[in-house]
Amino acid sequence: MIGLLAALAAEVPKEVINPVVPDEIGEIFWGALAFFTLWALLRYVCLPPLLKVRAEREQQVLADQEAASAAETQGEQVRRDYEATLAEARSEANRIVEVARVASEAQRSQAVAVAEAAAAEERQAAMADLDAARAQALNQIKGDVASIAISAASKVVQADLDLAQNQSTIDDYVNQASGTR
Repeated sequence: MIGLLAALAAEVPKEVINPVVPDEIGEIFWGALAFFTLWALLRYVCLPPLLKVRAEREQQVLADQEAASAAETQGEQVRRDYEATLAEARSEANRIVEVARVASEAQRSQAVAVAEAAAAEERQAAMADLDAARAQALNQIKGDVASIAISAASKVVQADLDLAQNQSTIDDYVNQASGTR
């Protein structure tokens, strides 16, 4: 079988065909006509929508860039507003703290004044109690001193002395002695 094919191949005349350069004018004509038709179809039918889509895409990119720039500007403004509001809130907080500090200082001063007034009042009451106790002790001592003095004097004099008659002398002496201290 191979032999038969080899024989048939040997009988066919060998022509050299150039695939790049066509050998007939009609083939060149139809190839040129197909080429220019395809070129016209692409140029006037397919290319305009592609150019239109490309232009729309460029416009969309520009619009997105402008929107991003506007958003960035707006974000910066919001940040500045936030910082201003934060600074205002801090100053308000500082003012409130200062007012509270002043109020607490006033309240503390008032409490100290009330405590000092109460202490002074208690001190006066204690001094009054002390003066009353001293006066009572002095009165009690006057009686005791009077009786001891009369008793001592009666032993020195070796006579009975009357307490009622000498009471004014003893009271004068005790008052004079207590007043010099």
